[in-house]
Amino acid sequence: MNKNFLPALSVMIGYVIGVGMFSLPFLVSRAGVLSFFILLALLGSTQYFIHLIYSNIILATPGFHRMPGYAGEHLGKNWKHIVFVAKMIGNLGALLAYIIITGIFLNQLLGPIFGGNEFFYASLLFFIEAAVIYFGVGFLSRVELLMTTFLLLVVIMIVVKGHSSIQAENFIMIDWRYLFLPYGAMLFSLDGNGSLPIVAKLINRDKKTMKKIVKLGTFIPILVIIVFTLTIVGISGIGTTSDALVGISSILGDGVITFALVFGVLTMITSFLGVGEAVRETLCWDYKVNKFLGWALACFVPYIMYLLGFKNLIEVISFAGAIAGGISAIVLILIFIKIRKNKKKLIMFKYKPNIIITSFLICMFIAGVVYEVWAFFIK
Repeated sequence: MNKNFLPALSVMIGYVIGVGMFSLPFLVSRAGVLSFFILLALLGSTQYFIHLIYSNIILATPGFHRMPGYAGEHLGKNWKHIVFVAKMIGNLGALLAYIIITGIFLNQLLGPIFGGNEFFYASLLFFIEAAVIYFGVGFLSRVELLMTTFLLLVVIMIVVKGHSSIQAENFIMIDWRYLFLPYGAMLFSLDGNGSLPIVAKLINRDKKTMKKIVKLGTFIPILVIIVFTLTIVGISGIGTTSDALVGISSILGDGVITFALVFGVLTMITSFLGVGEAVRETLCWDYKVNKFLGWALACFVPYIMYLLGFKNLIEVISFAGAIAGGISAIVLILIFIKIRKNKKKLIMFKYKPNIIITSFLICMFIAGVVYEVWAFFIK
């Protein structure tokens, strides 16, 4: 086994399980559990396929890039710019979501003791995280293993403490009006693409190890998301809050919620650092921006958006997931269609994926982008 297998796997799991997971209980409480499982089956298998495609592209392309760099390498400069815009929407949206939710969680934890408000705590933590990114996050792969273990323990604790409070009547089977409501947030929640260049670097491009990490790094988060979402919805039902945890505080008690909020903050910190570093690397590796400017843009653009009043967690996650995730996935499929003509470059696949499958996925992602834009403007 590759000596960096566990740290690399932890980086992917820690990247996937983040703020998106906290938004799903609220959406599922409206759309219903049938909608949840239909979309999870479709998008879970789809994201696994996309993770394999991106891993294949990374291993088949010399040098290290981020997604815009790979698009430019294989499809040309125009596609590089398209992916850059899409990834900036997604990553900056993710960073904004982390700022929003850490403000909520820290205010719940520290507000009763020290006073203050969500803005104060979100800003305080933001400046600490920005400083860490500036000086380097080389320690990230080492702490992710600890954070991932801690995360799983907290989910288990919520299930153990809360299972007796789960009530069948809290589950809505399906509300057809909101069938696709969780789409964008779920796509966001299952997207681990941003971690894959880091993973490939950690394991020194080892093909067998990469396959194992992609499989486990996709399906372990799916299992955690199922357990977490159904437990929260089963406990709080229609009263589920947009951040998931605050709404169950009166039922599970202060001790469990405090522990869970601490876990939430720590998870958001590691996610913020990982995504912030990904944005900085995209700017520096693929657009040759100097280190300071790359850092400033990666960190302060989402914070300025927060200052301007973009604070609706569900809208931020859904829009970022559907638009950025959908466009990025389409471009990855187009790159793969091009390179799969050379059998030597089919590193992660034994056989060429059927053109019907890739065409269906492209159509699905286009439909998801159109749906999210339509939903955003008719609200």
